[in-house]
Amino acid sequence: MTQAPDPLSEVTLAFNDVFPGTTSDTFFETKGWEYPVSYFVGRNGSGKSRTAKLVAEHLGGSYLSTDRLSGLMSFSNWGWTSVPAMDSYKGVPLGDTERSQAAGLSAQGSGVGALYALKDQPEVWLRVAAFLRRALGRVIELRESAGYLDPYIRVGGSEYSLLRDEGHGLRELVILLTAAYREDWTLLVVDEPELHLHPAMARLWLSELENECRRRNSRAVVVTHEPTMLKPATAGDLGAVWYFSADRPSQRLIDHVGTELQGRVTSSLKTNPQLISQLVFSPRPVLVEGVHDVAALTTSLERTQPPEVVAQTDLVECGGSGAVALWFAISHSLGLDVRAVADLDACLASEVQAVMDRSPDVVSKYRSVLLAEPPRSHVILRPLIEEMNNQSVPASPKQRAAWLAASVAPGTGHEARLTQFQDIWRDAGFWLHPQGTLEDVLSITAKGREVAQEAASRPGPIDDVARWCAFELDAMGDVEILLGAAVERIAHAIMEALRVEPLTQFTSPVGGSSISDSRLVDVTPLGDGRHRITVKKPEAFSGQWVDFSRDTPSNFLQLNKADGGD
Repeated sequence: MTQAPDPLSEVTLAFNDVFPGTTSDTFFETKGWEYPVSYFVGRNGSGKSRTAKLVAEHLGGSYLSTDRLSGLMSFSNWGWTSVPAMDSYKGVPLGDTERSQAAGLSAQGSGVGALYALKDQPEVWLRVAAFLRRALGRVIELRESAGYLDPYIRVGGSEYSLLRDEGHGLRELVILLTAAYREDWTLLVVDEPELHLHPAMARLWLSELENECRRRNSRAVVVTHEPTMLKPATAGDLGAVWYFSADRPSQRLIDHVGTELQGRVTSSLKTNPQLISQLVFSPRPVLVEGVHDVAALTTSLERTQPPEVVAQTDLVECGGSGAVALWFAISHSLGLDVRAVADLDACLASEVQAVMDRSPDVVSKYRSVLLAEPPRSHVILRPLIEEMNNQSVPASPKQRAAWLAASVAPGTGHEARLTQFQDIWRDAGFWLHPQGTLEDVLSITAKGREVAQEAASRPGPIDDVARWCAFELDAMGDVEILLGAAVERIAHAIMEALRVEPLTQFTSPVGGSSISDSRLVDVTPLGDGRHRITVKKPEAFSGQWVDFSRDTPSNFLQLNKADGGD
């Protein structure tokens, strides 16, 4: 990810360029392309792919879409759908008309142009063939038959068609390698190069792409969901990573790291090279201090939580409480949903306090719950710090954590204030171990992966932390909202029909979606123009109902519980 001179111009895209019908506010903007490879990351539907394609169009770049292999396949059209029909596929046609058509396909992201490059640029073919031979022990041969290019793969004494008989993975690799080795691009945009590839092959291809960009002073944009492809080693490398999220402008990670913080960021990345991938690809990351925290919490999660919850809970090793606060702040600035866990003495660290003091919710509760003015962490903690100093408590984190933990005990005069303080931080996503340190939580005397795992294998206070960290995407609340909206829509359709024919007794939904709606609900006439809709599916909501007439206001169309309750 080393910086290099920038050969490309700036690009600015509005929200309505990427999401038509929205606003003209800026969604993506770059003043230059100083890194050989830029990475677009974020969740599905966040605008990455659309932005990447528009960047290619604006800068006249080469583009490979996620559908790049479709141009290398033959399909049978069934009218309402199509299915691959490779038995009759002859290869890529070499006629002038077909090659002209292929140029148009390539502009839309097809990989068909790569096969023509294999034929027309022998140096490209030799490099692709050398890579396949070295990495996979495969030999690729270019064969022509009756006006078609039909590459073959040889391995040992066996040979077969790359296009008809090989799986998608090797086809992908050939297309990606050819695209990287071609000399006719200044910008190459590739959407999800990891498709169908083993992660090791994806990383090897990425290395080749980076080498080509540096060698020729070219640029590439890679849209990816593959964590292993994203390994920034320094804070400077974060300038190459763009994060996309719904309803927010795209952002470079480096823009959320002040110059004064870059040394600490680099140190964290050296401690955990996967840190950035864990942050941007996790459903809700949990920031922890070190490897022993990961070991203990993982053990507790596996013992107390269902496998699907364990799989969705990602623990991110940061390298100390200060680093936890650092990444907590960066994550919040990016708009990431994160949680953090640290020893109790972390609340005394100025950098941690500064992060929490920037939270509007924390500041509000400092005022309303703790009556602090100004509403700052150091103001709330000042009496405890003064008492620690009066008692000559050593400055070591472990001893200060132990003193703070003891202050929660009844009769100390600080128990209520400190407990409320911890609750405020916990509500804001930052857990402080009330027992002091993780060792105190686990009742052990030394840090270490194995001892932490062994201690966490038994029930104890660590389970409280694990439950708080555990993440599960529970969509049933949204299901209930959407079900209510569907029932209201079905009721309105019947109400409109009643206005036309007031005496009609409906026994099923009406309108264009009536067949699918009848799988969702039953409709029962109640007489006097009234009807009842009763939910059939999903099972969890079966039996819920709503009664209405043609004049029922919308705010009365609320589902009632099957037992008659609201």
